[in-house]
Amino acid sequence: MKAILLVGLVVLSAGPIHAQKKQENAATSRPKLEQGTTTAEGKRTGKWNFYNNKKALELTFDYDSSRINFLLPDTTRYLVRIGEEWTPRRMARAPRLLGSTDQRLDDLLRSLRYPISALRQQLQGTVVMGYTVDVTGHTRDFTVESSLSPDCDQEVWRAIKTLPDNWIPAVYTGRPTPSRFYLSVKFQMINEAEHERQQRELKRLAQQSADGASPSVAPVRARYAHEIIVTALGIERGTR
Repeated sequence: MKAILLVGLVVLSAGPIHAQKKQENAATSRPKLEQGTTTAEGKRTGKWNFYNNKKALELTFDYDSSRINFLLPDTTRYLVRIGEEWTPRRMARAPRLLGSTDQRLDDLLRSLRYPISALRQQLQGTVVMGYTVDVTGHTRDFTVESSLSPDCDQEVWRAIKTLPDNWIPAVYTGRPTPSRFYLSVKFQMINEAEHERQQRELKRLAQQSADGASPSVAPVRARYAHEIIVTALGIERGTR
């Protein structure tokens, strides 16, 4: 009979985003992805710039005038609601987070925890959560498209609700249009050897990025579908 001794939690993301939960000084070189000023009350004011992990500017938004000053061109086919159907279309203005998408994913990574009940059952698998960004720039109609367990589903829901809910709605045929997004959260358990391999791979990708090379990663998923991996690091031990 075997048991897993939990020795720590490591949070990783898959696809185009590669991040990990802060350990020692691992996060000291992380670029600041959201830049601007706030009032004494913490309210954003003036122009803010939002970047991705490659330090590319994606959005400039003026909070004083509520105007978009710069928006990175995006020709992705997004799922939008036309009548009663969800159909992939290219937008006159693509829907997107009012902020840095990579920063949001990093914040989500830091918030997610591997439920104790799932650890005890050595439960692994994926939760897929779908949601709509409506014409007002807010999320609604959350649905669990793929369930792992009630506790894992609830953990994904809890983490999402901790994040700010400010979006730029899609514009299609000249008017704001609801769009659909998906978040896939994979819960997995690995041993120490696999953890060390992943750490080496993260360092290699970080070095490639620092050198200006294109990292060798899995193909980028559709912008409306993000994937995150929550990993429990454990050691298998036999029991008498």
